[in-house]
Amino acid sequence: MIKYPNAKTSQKRISILANIPHRITQRGNRNCDVFFCDANKDYYLELLQTYTNKRQVDILAYCLMTNHIHLILKLATADACKKF
Repeated sequence: MIKYPNAKTSQKRISILANIPHRITQRGNRNCDVFFCDANKDYYLELLQTYTNKRQVDILAYCLMTNHIHLILKLATADACKKF
């Protein structure tokens, strides 16, 4: 189990399990845009592919919105998220 003591969410303990899909959401600060054009999204997807290949992470699904990102990831090991 990984603890995030400074997390601002109500859930401060997160269980990371291997071979189980996990939903990950990232938002821009103050809900500001993180992608300003399609080239930004393409670059993000390139980075995501590079790191998933290196870190034993499978991307099952993704959705890139203007101001946030949704990912469904499956980790080969529980420690894979620390490296990802």
